[in-house]
Amino acid sequence: MNILFQPPIGTGMAVILAGVAILAIVLCIQRFRVAYRLAGQYACAIWFVRGIRCLIIALTATAWAAGLYWQQHWLLIIGLVILAQELYEGFVLSSALRDGLRFENGSRPKRVV
Repeated sequence: MNILFQPPIGTGMAVILAGVAILAIVLCIQRFRVAYRLAGQYACAIWFVRGIRCLIIALTATAWAAGLYWQQHWLLIIGLVILAQELYEGFVLSSALRDGLRFENGSRPKRVV
C-alpha cells in the first residue's frame, strides 16, 4: 500500500482525485439548484439529498487527494469512514423519500417483507 504514497503515483492519483472532487462539486451545485427550483414540492427533498450525496463524495475525494499528496494514511481512513457512513444514511433517506413520492402520487409504496 505504500506504493500509493510514492511521488509519481501518489501525486498523479491526488490530481485525479482532485478532478473527481471538482466534478462532484459541480454536480452538487447543479442538484442544489434543481432543489431550489422545486422548492415547495416533494421532489425538492429528493434533489437536496442527491446534492448532499455529491457533496460527501467531493469532500471524501478531497480528503483522499490530500492524504495521497501529503502522504498521510489517516486521511484515507477518515475519508473512507465518512464516505461509508454518509452514503448509507443517504441511501436510507433517499429510499424513504422515493417511497413517499410514490405514496403522494397515488401509488402504493413498495412493501419489504
